[in-house]
Amino acid sequence: MSDTNVQAVRRMLEAVSAGDIDRALTYVTEDVEWIAARSAVEGIYRGRDGVRAFFEDNRESFELFQPVIDEIRDLGEGVLVIGRIHVRGKGSGVETDIPVAGLATYRDGKLARWEDFRERKRALEAAGLSE
Repeated sequence: MSDTNVQAVRRMLEAVSAGDIDRALTYVTEDVEWIAARSAVEGIYRGRDGVRAFFEDNRESFELFQPVIDEIRDLGEGVLVIGRIHVRGKGSGVETDIPVAGLATYRDGKLARWEDFRERKRALEAAGLSE
């Protein structure tokens, strides 16, 4: 089992944590589909411009948006990612953790699809796995 996709997830999340969305976007395909469980805009974010819009939407609400991986599994073509996003509200300064549990699908070494299921159990089920 190769960890190439796992490392790609880690590099992208490092870029997001650093606030370097331009660098993060180099790790996604041109036609990426980004399905967020929570977002200001309903529906799927498509393409690099769509993913950029997702992060811009979050920047409007949060002064800190930092992904933290608690568990990561290589599934061959994809990666199961379970963790949280540590956020600080813009203006309020309130900090909290938002659970994240999703599947990242890769094509030619780049993220082609991300879907957040919020809950670990639901992400495991979507991946055909159990506790």
